[in-house]
Amino acid sequence: MSTLTGTGGLIRLILRRDRVRIPAWFGLVAMLVIGVASSVSAAYPTEEARQAFLHTTNGDPTQLMMIGPIYDSSAGGLAAWRVRGQAALLIALASLLLVIRSTRAEEEAGRSELLGSTVVGRHAALTAALTVAFAANLVTALVVALGLMGQGLPPRGSLVMGLSVAAAGWVFAAVAGLAAQLTEGSRTAGGLAAAAMGILYAVRAGADVEENSWVSWLSPFGWTQHMRPFAGDHYWPLLPVIGLILLLVAGAYRMSVRRDLGAGILPPRLGPADAAPSLRTSLALAWRLQRGTLLAWAVAFTAFGAGLGGAARSAAEQLNASEALRDLIERMGGGGRPADGFFAFVIYLMSQVITLYAIQATLRLRAEEISGRADLILTGPVGRLRWAGGHLAIVAAGSGIVLAGLGVGMGLVHGLSTGDPGGEIARLVGASLTRLPSVLVLAAVSTLAYGLLPRLAAIIPYAALGLCLVLEFAVELLGADPAILQVSPFAQTPGLPVAAFTVTPLVLLAVVATGLTAVGLAGLRRRDLG
Repeated sequence: MSTLTGTGGLIRLILRRDRVRIPAWFGLVAMLVIGVASSVSAAYPTEEARQAFLHTTNGDPTQLMMIGPIYDSSAGGLAAWRVRGQAALLIALASLLLVIRSTRAEEEAGRSELLGSTVVGRHAALTAALTVAFAANLVTALVVALGLMGQGLPPRGSLVMGLSVAAAGWVFAAVAGLAAQLTEGSRTAGGLAAAAMGILYAVRAGADVEENSWVSWLSPFGWTQHMRPFAGDHYWPLLPVIGLILLLVAGAYRMSVRRDLGAGILPPRLGPADAAPSLRTSLALAWRLQRGTLLAWAVAFTAFGAGLGGAARSAAEQLNASEALRDLIERMGGGGRPADGFFAFVIYLMSQVITLYAIQATLRLRAEEISGRADLILTGPVGRLRWAGGHLAIVAAGSGIVLAGLGVGMGLVHGLSTGDPGGEIARLVGASLTRLPSVLVLAAVSTLAYGLLPRLAAIIPYAALGLCLVLEFAVELLGADPAILQVSPFAQTPGLPVAAFTVTPLVLLAVVATGLTAVGLAGLRRRDLG
């Protein structure tokens, strides 16, 4: 029997099982790219307006860090710049989740063992998952290209744009395939792949802020950026992308034959025969289950914050040289130091990213329920609310820890350059923690969805976060009334450290988060599990 026997059947199984998820995940990326491209011409109708925007943006370190430089002032060039960072991250995340779900998660649930007892080859599951992921990215690239050409943009640039987005997805599908061979848990494998994605994006961000082009070649996000759609239309950066994919896939196949089904290359640490006293409460168990993910996020954002702190001095000089950016700082709440404007904008953006941790940690409740482990706990003296409350307490505390880590990293490195590390840490940790109520509102939406609509719990909170981002695009690019941003909890919190601190919006957000959580827990208490 060939090691690939049964691959076709598994492909059909994945497509049948994820017939809603795959179009939703990858269709969102395609719609985002096409939608942003359609708005650029209206937002910047003249060449003069586009040139002015190019010069302002390429002098803004926050934009360089989050998205990268603009290579061309044409409508296509601006569209490619504005959406490429978000689209690359979204499709990379969708790809790695798809592969982990179709490989390691299936083994963890025991379904792969059932399939393996039939005529299914050793590499069939991994091959099927990678095939579906690669095909989904390719279809996304073609949809993006056709959508951009339909708006009158050049065909070559449109195709390069689509391929540059898909290339990020291909790379991290392969990364996920390798990560799935390393550990026994799907969450750990997903965490490893997501951590690699975050680190590599941070490498690209640091390279663009410091204008150090060779460093960007250390990240596949930098490779796809150098394809420069509508600004040269280069295909050759796909060569290192293909080389890395082949290397990762070969490594995944090699590791696959060296491990047992259900096991990972990295052996799990064996625990004691008897539970320690520290595991006698639902809160302690939640901490034991969640601590690995929390530690990874906290370390990553502390390190990322340190990088931002190191870039703050040069960022301040660029901000101070731009009249438009000085006006932006004024609108954010006052005439603070240019570095404070940089930190305020970064904290605002990073709080939205950290919301992904809060959603992921909250949805651990659903994962425990599906796996059957929750039933074992709830057959004892532990009630549903007590069990769920332990996890939600870790979500709230963990979100604060990750935000604080971001502030510590920025404050420490920037403070060492200004001679006041203690003062800078206190200011920036406080500014970061001010965003905690906004993050917890989205965690509460996750709890609400889990309690009332558990089958949609993995979709609703991410859709809510996506809505917040869409509203920002509408205001920035379509000229929509800024009042619509009041729907977003991220627009409610004061933009410290440049804005004045006000407690009222924080209290209101806390009340909203508490109310949504209470409704979700009430629904959990009434419904059947499973």
